[in-house]
Amino acid sequence: MEKFFVCSCNADDRFAPVSMYLMKNHLEEVKAGMKALAGDAKILYLLPENETVEGLEGEVKYAIKSPTLGNPYAVAQVLEGKLPRPMIADGYVAVYDGMEVNVVKPEAAYAKATGKEDCFVAVNKDGLEGKETEIKQVAAGTKLSDIVAASDAKAVLFGGLKGEFVKPRSLAECVIPEGTSSSSVTVFGKESCIVDTVKKIMAMSWEDSCGKCVLCREGTSQFKQITEEMTCGKAKQTDLDLINDVGELIEVGAYCPFGKNMPRPLLSAIALYQDDFMEHIKKKSCSAGVCYKAEAVYVILPDVCTGCGDCIDECDEDAIIGKSKFIHMIDQDMCEQCGKCVSACEESAIVAVEGKLPKLPKKLTKVGKF
Repeated sequence: MEKFFVCSCNADDRFAPVSMYLMKNHLEEVKAGMKALAGDAKILYLLPENETVEGLEGEVKYAIKSPTLGNPYAVAQVLEGKLPRPMIADGYVAVYDGMEVNVVKPEAAYAKATGKEDCFVAVNKDGLEGKETEIKQVAAGTKLSDIVAASDAKAVLFGGLKGEFVKPRSLAECVIPEGTSSSSVTVFGKESCIVDTVKKIMAMSWEDSCGKCVLCREGTSQFKQITEEMTCGKAKQTDLDLINDVGELIEVGAYCPFGKNMPRPLLSAIALYQDDFMEHIKKKSCSAGVCYKAEAVYVILPDVCTGCGDCIDECDEDAIIGKSKFIHMIDQDMCEQCGKCVSACEESAIVAVEGKLPKLPKKLTKVGKF
């Protein structure tokens, strides 16, 4: 079967826009590499929508950006005007217009032309808000501490949407693996909230998921919802166990590399910054001052509560703990923030609190004894 070579510039991680960097700064090397790889076979350049490259020769088509567009079957689907969908079957030969589709990323074409096996690393120094990205070319085995200075940072994400969080003090222990053609290093400052950060990352993963396999489609949706709830007082402690269990299933059963690695940023953040997650879930507070600005949580003021029990009768979620003549308490893991208990309390002991919670009893205490 005749071969067909596609230079796909659409599969970049959001944190590592390397493909278009090479197309705009090293186009001659990319074109030479494509010709060396394709020989007499047809070459097509697949570019992101609304992008232009001056001096590009050969057929050019445009498509949406998708992490699946390094997969031949997904590329063939896009060329046929369909949505990108990867194929899980080993050895599957994707065909377009009667030709076998071979996908080449610009990094591979550049390496073929120059003989250099270096990795292109996108350095994002200002977290998710960074306006500029610096692309560095480094050799395999290079320590992350040699790529970026982050001693005063809170966290570093290595590998973008498919990567892992690392502590800044551990950068010297992390190196660029052999065989890596492109990656990213994103630095988050001391003022960052790690929970809010992973909420935004999971929202990106949900948007980038092609939706073909159930594990990635439902997993990104579930992670997006749970992390959103963590930042507005609705998450439960058991959600952390759920994330770890579901994450392990996705890593094993998802179709493509994006799906398999998508849980890694969230799982690594929970492992390294568990105190931050517990602060958000149990204390309903954010020491960085980023979360809990828009939504308050309900608490029972211990010096006002008379222990009458009216709020318990009103709560559909059984989120209020108490008995007669004892100060009642609200279980924030169960509370749905409906506010019914507020109107039921004639003493006005139940109030909405934003930010740091007042001192509250941790066990049932008699009225007037706290």
